[in-house]
Amino acid sequence: MGKVPLSLPSHLLSTTTVSSEERWRRWCLGPQVDAIIGVYYATAYWMPTEKTIQVKNVLDRKGDAYGFYNNSVKTTGWGILEIKAGYGSQSLSNEIIMFAAGFLEGYLTAPHMDDHFTNLYPQLIKKRSMLNKVQDFLTKQDQWTRENIKYYKSDPFWRHADYVMAQMDGLFAGATKRAVLEGKKPMTLFQIQFLNAIGDLLDLIPSLSPTKNSSLKFFKRWDMGHCSALIKVLPGFENIFFAHSSWYTYAAMLRIYKHWDFNIVDKDTSSSRLSFSSYPGFLESLDDFYLLSSGLVLLQTTNSVYNKTLLQHVVPQSLLAWQRVRVASMMANNGKQWAEVFSKYNSGTYNNQYMVLDLKKVNLNHSLDEGTLYIVEQIPTYVEYSEQTAVLRRGYWPSYNIPFHEKVYNWSGYPILVKKLGLDYSYDLASRAKIFRRDQGKVTDMESMKYIMRYNNYKQDPYSKGDPCNTICCREDLNSHSPSPGGCYDTKSTQRELLELGRNQAKLSSAKFYLFEETRACQFFIKKGSVEAHILKISLLLSHFE
Repeated sequence: MGKVPLSLPSHLLSTTTVSSEERWRRWCLGPQVDAIIGVYYATAYWMPTEKTIQVKNVLDRKGDAYGFYNNSVKTTGWGILEIKAGYGSQSLSNEIIMFAAGFLEGYLTAPHMDDHFTNLYPQLIKKRSMLNKVQDFLTKQDQWTRENIKYYKSDPFWRHADYVMAQMDGLFAGATKRAVLEGKKPMTLFQIQFLNAIGDLLDLIPSLSPTKNSSLKFFKRWDMGHCSALIKVLPGFENIFFAHSSWYTYAAMLRIYKHWDFNIVDKDTSSSRLSFSSYPGFLESLDDFYLLSSGLVLLQTTNSVYNKTLLQHVVPQSLLAWQRVRVASMMANNGKQWAEVFSKYNSGTYNNQYMVLDLKKVNLNHSLDEGTLYIVEQIPTYVEYSEQTAVLRRGYWPSYNIPFHEKVYNWSGYPILVKKLGLDYSYDLASRAKIFRRDQGKVTDMESMKYIMRYNNYKQDPYSKGDPCNTICCREDLNSHSPSPGGCYDTKSTQRELLELGRNQAKLSSAKFYLFEETRACQFFIKKGSVEAHILKISLLLSHFE
């Protein structure tokens, strides 16, 4: 790995009168790239004769993919990955560009990929018999996907699915290359598939071990799903805020915030640049929290399917949710298009509510045009979507692991839970629904938005009723009856005004972490306790809305 020295480069510290923009341009893209400790960089070169990738530990703009990984996990809780691909000196097919991008990511992040698999595998696979079933399903699903890509090569949908699969092939190859160079055992293709399918496995595993619906008396609030999300509009449309708080096992706290910029030339591609929260080895967000160069923002919370008979329809002849999210996010230019693309070849796994916010439709201080917000929900055999800008105009859209659409809600089994267990399983009167309704009006700026998304006052809040997960930011480890190491471990938030400047902001449980994404440079401001530090790093990603 190319590792940067501790001292800052002289061309950045020079006292010569140079514009700030020019200093950052030299800093980011100069021929000799230096930075502070913790940043690893590399460049991938496609070798057309050998049909392989050569990788060098340098940052070369003429390479076919180049980027860096800021391994700041121990400092901020997040690593930062930035990759540009397809801007080199040779002309490449879109598939090779995606392969090179995946290769570079695998090469740069392989150690954390292996760590993340080690952390999550025992959380999901409890028996050898289940491992065999999962491997068989993913193998058949992969084969079916590649057969369709080959057969329907001219179809825009399958062409974009091919791009995603090429990127995954590259990820596997790059991680293998890193392991071989370091004398370590490479990850297997199944392990790469497993990581990317983590969300899908939450429904796939129950579908592979069919049982009768569990006794309702054993359900806990923690079983209701993961994550809280909020889109908030100020009364005069002065600004729009959106945020997502992740809930999952604390074993999943290896995080990477990713910036990708791929030079894909395809008339059916709407977005090839994106920023999103993610994990090592994931080619998707999982949360989801995406900022797309098409002007779309994608948020998501999980909806549990309590009607287990629906899971009988989960088959490998389908595209997993993570794959359809990627394809839809590449192809769609508006919320309706996103929903239509995502609905194809529904696997019935990782059943979520997706919020697709189209910032092109947001006119601050004036209007939220039709098409600003689409809500998309999936269960096995069925995807429903609807235009919900009228609701957003009234102030906010909350999401808290309970389906909005009546048919999805009913088919998923929620009416039975309301009847047996009470209104906490009701869309309108769930604890988080009431808390969001009560407190969303207090959101006036980014600080108050972050506050509501980190909110947990379960001991005093009457709507929480003493349950540390009956609130916006769950803490299942504080459950006095049956604590477990899981809960709300991070929040990502931003606002329309910041995005106009090409900026993004995130807040972590243990530290404040501000990512100000400039056209050519990034600054990190880290505050943990009373300690403050400034870290300057390279940024390869152009502003999303320049």
